[in-house]
Amino acid sequence: MKKVLGVLALVLSVSSLALADQDQDTLKEIHFSTEFRQGYTDKKANTGNGLGIAGFKGENKDRARWRNIFGGDLHLVDEGNLGLRFEFQNDQDRYKNDFDYETKTGTKGTIDKYQTWENDIALYRDITLGSWTSKWDLGWTYKSTSGRGRYSGHRGTSNEIYVGPTFAINFFGQEFSAKTQAVYFDQSGGKSADNVWEGNDFQKGKVSGWGLNVALENGGKIFDNGIGSLDYNVGLTHKLRDAKGKLVATGKDAKSNVYLDYVVETTYKTPSFGGFYGLINAENEWEKHTSRHGFSNNFSVWTGIGYKTGIDLPVGTLTLNPMVKYRVVNKETVKGYANDGRYTSSDKYTREYNELRAGLKVGLEVK
Repeated sequence: MKKVLGVLALVLSVSSLALADQDQDTLKEIHFSTEFRQGYTDKKANTGNGLGIAGFKGENKDRARWRNIFGGDLHLVDEGNLGLRFEFQNDQDRYKNDFDYETKTGTKGTIDKYQTWENDIALYRDITLGSWTSKWDLGWTYKSTSGRGRYSGHRGTSNEIYVGPTFAINFFGQEFSAKTQAVYFDQSGGKSADNVWEGNDFQKGKVSGWGLNVALENGGKIFDNGIGSLDYNVGLTHKLRDAKGKLVATGKDAKSNVYLDYVVETTYKTPSFGGFYGLINAENEWEKHTSRHGFSNNFSVWTGIGYKTGIDLPVGTLTLNPMVKYRVVNKETVKGYANDGRYTSSDKYTREYNELRAGLKVGLEVK
């Protein structure tokens, strides 16, 4: 509650910025969300294999995460009418040892603790090229994880500086977009900057290089009427990474790699009854690094209920959106490099992680 009150106070404190004269920098929107996530998986004695609906049993608790996100969008009049987009994400994690019947982290039932920051800041501007208008971004993404224990995340840091345009078009209510970015990156420790190798895989424990991001996306509504709404989204992301460094394992220069991330999802929302609504979401994500053997495929079905309301303020509309979600179905198939060996040493296997989420989103859309 203290966090929520703090955000509301912040929203009110930026009112003067939002109401500033149009010749001054102005706030376009600001948002905050806080969410608790508790994972569950099958860990029954020595036969635990990560499959099946685990249920809300204490012995099946997996990772617990507290995620907080704060972001916004500014119009910088004095800086050539540029836009400034920013978002800061912090995860506080507690990871219960998957092997309660063994001592792989030193003691049965060990709890690993770690935190991760993922921050993104970008200047942007619309540029017209003939009949096309594109949004050009110049941004910086920073990721950092610190903690202790076997499962304390990928400890280390990474930086990505990117520049490039996004083209978008609306065709009969369906959105199509294409994003292309040139990237400079560096990585150290357990971070990868979406490279196939972590910083620790290189002889110096860190590395830098160049890359290219290409993302294609299509989304829209299938229907929106008295029985609710059904949305869909398809995202095809490709990230080329060429790191300049020698690998510990081979002593040779690392090969360039393309990270593929293909996501297809659809979400049904019920009609709103006094602000309350229900939802069902189905999603499939397939990931692969082209320079190594293996892949991961994650299929999930979520159910949830939420409440959404808007409050009119002199500066704009304040939106409050509490929500509870549960992942009732999850099948994650991993092969090759994606196999972390937690449940089996076979090259390919499928596991399941159910998850309960509860959180609140607060946003201010300035008039």
